[in-house]
Amino acid sequence: MVVLCLTTLIAYGQSKLNTMNPQSWEEDLNYLDKKIQKEFNSFTPGLKGEFSKEVLSLKSKLGSLKNYEVAGEIMRILSTLKDGHTELNIGHPKVGFHRVPLSLYIMEGEFYVLAAHEKYSHLVGGKVTAIGDTPIKEAFERLKQNMSHDNDMEFLHAGPGYILLTELLAYLNLTKEHLKSDLTIKQLDGTEVKTTFTGMEISAYNKGSWKTYRQMNGLETPLYQSQNSSYYWYQYLPDGKTMYFNLSRVNNQKGKKSIKSFSKELFAEIDKLKPEKLVIDLRLNNGGNYHRSEPIIKAIEERPWLNQKGKIWAITARRTFSAASTTCIHLKQRTNIQLIGEAGRTHPNAAQNNEYMSLPNSDFLIEYTTRIKKHWPEHPDYDRVPVDVEVLPTFEAYRKGIDRVLEYLINN
Repeated sequence: MVVLCLTTLIAYGQSKLNTMNPQSWEEDLNYLDKKIQKEFNSFTPGLKGEFSKEVLSLKSKLGSLKNYEVAGEIMRILSTLKDGHTELNIGHPKVGFHRVPLSLYIMEGEFYVLAAHEKYSHLVGGKVTAIGDTPIKEAFERLKQNMSHDNDMEFLHAGPGYILLTELLAYLNLTKEHLKSDLTIKQLDGTEVKTTFTGMEISAYNKGSWKTYRQMNGLETPLYQSQNSSYYWYQYLPDGKTMYFNLSRVNNQKGKKSIKSFSKELFAEIDKLKPEKLVIDLRLNNGGNYHRSEPIIKAIEERPWLNQKGKIWAITARRTFSAASTTCIHLKQRTNIQLIGEAGRTHPNAAQNNEYMSLPNSDFLIEYTTRIKKHWPEHPDYDRVPVDVEVLPTFEAYRKGIDRVLEYLINN
């Protein structure tokens, strides 16, 4: 569950922020607005007109804003488009944001420290209670205005990474210095420690010597995180007579069998072993091309002995997004699958395809939706793909090394 959600990016060179001036920003904002007006798509009317008004307002304030504040404003106005696929890539080095050397994860409404650079390893296992003088939950609410999202699961997924960005905290008036942040952390023994952190640029953050809660407490890596370099893999679990299939990306993996070829191998093994359950784990899957999942869905349809309620399950969580959620919808439409875990962060009747733009002066990388589709028109009011059985993460289970979802599936 350690969410180092900003650490998978490659350093693309130094930020141009120091060279930006009001004229440069205005050119970037004009470019952004033109692209959004021409290419962005949404089922919600009027959003693009409101976006242009926000851009115009921001241009009038450029002379009084620091560069990191302009970045914060770009994040905020992109969030007004109400689309989880349309956002500024804040992890991109060109944005130049620095981060506190911790990794947080939200469980039961608390911000737990699940990993830290070695210097701060004594804080691992604690929970953040305040940013500066502001209680963490109040700070988190203030942060949400800057987060593009389809539903509130995005806040749980990305919020713990956003709230460690020192410039963003300064923009939100949660800290006084844009490169330093004060965090109060309540440790396991109940004592509270207030620590001043100096923000790190992304490459130093990534290369740091990390200490994780699991590592420090001798816990085994849970099954679903045991092969993070593979997009798809399976393992038969004899104790539960369960075929466990982990699909962490709905794309063919370079240098490996295609999903189509892999699914033939998987279902040949299923035919041989006749498991009582098939579990498709999508907890780590943030998208891809949902058409790639067709061989899996078809293979289930072709096996009436397997395609029964209680025999096929998909696990989703706050990270599950885009093509992974669409795969769940198609499974629900065509098979007897049940979903378990947490709901994913995708609106089922919104984005279909997204593109990227790079602003001409700042080089900011922005993702935006260009095609839309209602994948689940029979549920027009859904803002997420709901689970049939909700099993939420708890710190008590985490510290004992228990995967609550897989435990439920094996024992029920």
